[in-house]
Amino acid sequence: MVTCVLVPALLLAACGGGEETGSVGGGACRERIEGSPFTQPVAQDAKAYGLVVNSDLSVGSNRVLVGVLDDSDAPIGSPEMDVSMELFDICSSTEDPVASTDTEFIWTIEPVQGVFVGGAEFDRAGKYGAEISIEGDGIDETAFASFDVKAEPSTPAIGAPAPASDSKTADDVKDLELLTTDPKPDPAFYELSVADAVAAGEPFVLVFSTPKFCTSAVCGPTLDIVKGVAPDHPGVNFLHVEVYELPADVNNLQTVQAVQEWGLPSEPWVFVVDADGKVAGKFEGGVGAGELNAALQGL
Repeated sequence: MVTCVLVPALLLAACGGGEETGSVGGGACRERIEGSPFTQPVAQDAKAYGLVVNSDLSVGSNRVLVGVLDDSDAPIGSPEMDVSMELFDICSSTEDPVASTDTEFIWTIEPVQGVFVGGAEFDRAGKYGAEISIEGDGIDETAFASFDVKAEPSTPAIGAPAPASDSKTADDVKDLELLTTDPKPDPAFYELSVADAVAAGEPFVLVFSTPKFCTSAVCGPTLDIVKGVAPDHPGVNFLHVEVYELPADVNNLQTVQAVQEWGLPSEPWVFVVDADGKVAGKFEGGVGAGELNAALQGL
């Protein structure tokens, strides 16, 4: 069993997670990266700045998350803000964007904090930059951020087979407290293992979260959103897998095997799997009810 603590996406981005700048190209590329506005410190007089907070961006289509923070590094995103981005392959050009996207705001902890969700297609791996426009709620700022795009995702790609993890069910334990740290668990979420759900030949939604130990604080709210959507989709199975083995030692948290099999670099994650056992949607760091309903209606 691997012992680890998963890093929330916002913290990963703020700490500059991913590949080192020097690993993405030769000398000219390195100079372009280091001299670009995307890798410079936030201006001291900026009222707000933005971060691309994903932990698993890769070549192909991606759901891109932007967190907005104030000059004290506190999240301040709200529905009153408009956030848009131009994205740059820094090694190729810091002037010609490879993509642009508007975003929609979703609450991750309503009404405390949320993120802005956009979409982008990346043609190759490397270091990218985002020019982020933030307007509204008394703010008018243009921020710059850098992020890494991998050749392959660590989590299952859209269209890939869902790993048939032998996760525990209610039949394996005496009490649901040994399966989940959700204070108000829905027993239906613990009737099937992931392997059972794959074998059933029916669509399912899989939530990886740990409401009690979540380093990003959005695991519980994300699970609540999924629980709220579930009654509207009686033909879909819903599963929750706790990220850590229970009972848990807070000083020695151990991830469950399914976390490793699904390649999770952060938490929470929500996956939509179709009746053929293929991943049809995946959502890192929270999901809006509208997003999840749209993914399920598209099955």
